[in-house]
Amino acid sequence: MKQLRQLLTLGLVAACLALPVTASASGSYTARPPQPGVAGKSLDRAKYSLGQKLFTGKVQPSAQADAATQTERLKRLQGLLPDKTAARKDLPALAGKLTGEQLDALDYYVTKRYAK
Repeated sequence: MKQLRQLLTLGLVAACLALPVTASASGSYTARPPQPGVAGKSLDRAKYSLGQKLFTGKVQPSAQADAATQTERLKRLQGLLPDKTAARKDLPALAGKLTGEQLDALDYYVTKRYAK
């Protein structure tokens, strides 16, 4: 009985010492993992920021432009918005008030922000 207990104790100690040797590592660790979808797709910050300000109303459009040409593009952008956001925003109402640069920036913002 005493020999069996010593044998079991010895086996348990041997198993505890052998376990770390057989454990496999999880691989290398990167301090900052890459962002999915961001690599290779950089945003034009100035254009995005201007479009965001126009969308949120922080910048008021004050230009006089042809409303007919802008209406179609703004209707297309309105269609890209989610239902909840589209109910609160009326982008075609901005037709005729945006410069070409502002319209491009708004288009850029909406297509990047609400991409499907």
